[in-house]
Amino acid sequence: MSDDLGFGKLLDDDGLVARLLGKTCKGRNRPLLYGPDLPVVFLTGGPGMGKGRLLRCVRDEFGRHVPAAHLDCAAPVHAERAAQHPSTRSEVTEALRELAVQFGAWSGDGGAIGVPRLYAGLVAVAAGDPLAGQAAGLDEVRRHDDLLPKGSFWGGVLHRAFRSYLAALAALFAAQPLATPLITAILDELFERVSSEGKATLEDCYGAYSGAAGHPRLGLHALSVDFQQGGEGRANAESFLFRALREDVEAAYTSVRGRMARAGRPAVLLDHADNALGRRLLRPVLLDRESGHHDRVVVIATARRADGGRFLYRSTDADAGVVTSWSPGDGGLPVWQRRQGGVPGLVAPARGALLVGMPTLTTEQQNNEVARLQGHGGHSGAAGHGARSGTSGAAGHGQGHPGPAGHQPGEHASRLRVESGIHRLSGGRPRFVTRLGEGAASLRAPDPAAFTDWDLLDAPVRSRAEPEGRPVPVADLLLDDLVTRQLPEELPPEQHDHWLDLLSHLSVAHTGACAQHLMQARQEGRDERLSAYRITELLADSGWPQCPRHFIGDRGLRHLLMRRLYRLRPDGAAWQEDHELLRAHFAARADTGDSGADEPCGTAGAHAAHHHLAAGGVEAAVDHLTGAFPLRDPSRSMARWCEELLAVAGAPCAAPLSGAPDDRHARALGEAPPAGGDWLRRRVDRLLHAVWLYEDRTRPVDQALTGTWRPLLDRLGEEPVPGTEVLTRTAGEWAQLAQERQPLKPCACTRHLG
Repeated sequence: MSDDLGFGKLLDDDGLVARLLGKTCKGRNRPLLYGPDLPVVFLTGGPGMGKGRLLRCVRDEFGRHVPAAHLDCAAPVHAERAAQHPSTRSEVTEALRELAVQFGAWSGDGGAIGVPRLYAGLVAVAAGDPLAGQAAGLDEVRRHDDLLPKGSFWGGVLHRAFRSYLAALAALFAAQPLATPLITAILDELFERVSSEGKATLEDCYGAYSGAAGHPRLGLHALSVDFQQGGEGRANAESFLFRALREDVEAAYTSVRGRMARAGRPAVLLDHADNALGRRLLRPVLLDRESGHHDRVVVIATARRADGGRFLYRSTDADAGVVTSWSPGDGGLPVWQRRQGGVPGLVAPARGALLVGMPTLTTEQQNNEVARLQGHGGHSGAAGHGARSGTSGAAGHGQGHPGPAGHQPGEHASRLRVESGIHRLSGGRPRFVTRLGEGAASLRAPDPAAFTDWDLLDAPVRSRAEPEGRPVPVADLLLDDLVTRQLPEELPPEQHDHWLDLLSHLSVAHTGACAQHLMQARQEGRDERLSAYRITELLADSGWPQCPRHFIGDRGLRHLLMRRLYRLRPDGAAWQEDHELLRAHFAARADTGDSGADEPCGTAGAHAAHHHLAAGGVEAAVDHLTGAFPLRDPSRSMARWCEELLAVAGAPCAAPLSGAPDDRHARALGEAPPAGGDWLRRRVDRLLHAVWLYEDRTRPVDQALTGTWRPLLDRLGEEPVPGTEVLTRTAGEWAQLAQERQPLKPCACTRHLG
């Protein structure tokens, strides 16, 4: 199957999709899952998780065996077409037309699916504009001709051929101006020519419309009037039109021919379904099924938020938190059943949803994808192990030994180095893996000892949209894919051009308060501003994860933004100013005696030292830790000092971005001791650089560095200071974490490291 990276458990013969549709991708029948009451399936995951790619796989592979209509709710074409005639069109009607056209083009078992119910509703809406001229109104009605089966109307239920029906309409309008409203004439002509079977069909559908009392003509007229009213009335009409489409599809399966020729279930696939158009399509389905109006259409939609989106929940409903969530990694198939009880119309729509978390790629899948993009084919187990452990090629394989046939010595070590970088940056996010793999394919066996993750982000690639264009750094392409092209729906239009800049500045922030101070400074003088707290909400709505210790809660995205921040102005001026701004802010808090108990860095002073270190103030950071050591400051506990050390050492380093020499390794090993200072300062300096380089994690772990921790901590513990036993315990804990390549201060966005 094409483009199915990471979807094996969803698309295989016993996977969720096959059991929902009753068909495998090869066309074999499978037992149906659920029914007749079906959930709406939401594929949840942030940008780059492959939701849209999965829907395309379902359409292309399973869509050869069951009718599958695919719609991108974010495509501008629906709004553009609706704007051409806003009184009789909306984004919803244009989307329903698109779905109907795709069902009408189905050429598999059972043939095309006609949509006479939807046709009747759309015709009523098209004829309902009281201000439209006769010719314009007829053009709107005739626009829907393509929604009917070829050759006859309703498969022969009209007494006359469809062409005769259209000819009668044309003659009616050509003779003289109408004395009655267009919609009345259209409905009169329709019901004049429809058979008793057709009338019964319309009665079952539009006779159930609000206020119709079983009379389909009244129902269609009321639907048209509601659509003209706009607001809630139009929303009700649109909801009913989608029900009419689903009833058309249902009828194609329950007819005599359908029962004989059709198998499995049809599908409606809605990409970007958590935006306004998607919500207007999905909410009626959820409410219909909650009220017992069931159909066999499998609705699969995408949503960026892990909870599917706020529109699924009611804040006052006790059942709002009850929703079925499942991930392929959970094993088996999701068990779903609609929960009973509650007041009809007041229960949370989420009761009818099944949330399917999109899977991240395993390390083996990541390595295989990188190998494929580099033209190496599959991977051996040794390669996968090397990337997982984060070791360099030299550590796992002797340098200078000949590699496999066709490979130069050292090429395998370079490959492992690239794979480990992709693993750290991507966190298994498929779009990250593929883009970084494309960038890695353009590199020529980089030196594994000198290559960093920042170098990987600089790898040149060509955009798929412009394959003949100039190569750009893969980091820029990823930001375009994941941020610029996926702006939050509620982001004010005046902020669209600033969004990427704001996020770039926020890449250095930690808590909301820290980010808010930064935003106030960076948006000073603007009339339209965004608070950091509002940006947090927008990022969550976009599907980006949150981390208590980092404002940008995805490590890969944070690195993309930090790289961009450094290059925003010459010589890293924006980077320098942001860190200096925060350093000054937290230093002032420390000077006023604000301990900063709520700080992610432990204290305001440590937070200031963190940013000072990132801005190049290495000596000031060492001074802070030396002065805070319990030997110099008895008010500090040893455990708290160790926490401050980790907080300060978590600072990003600008040296790899600037191309300046990075002396952290030499200082950590004592090969480049700092000038001046006593024995305590020299030991703290070495320990800080060793921990800083380890926590940086933009290159493989160097065991020589981790081996310095215990002797340095032991020597600090030689002094008669209370709590020195904490240093011994800490040394053991760090050694264990380093053995497993885990961060010394793990958080939500670094759990995949190791």
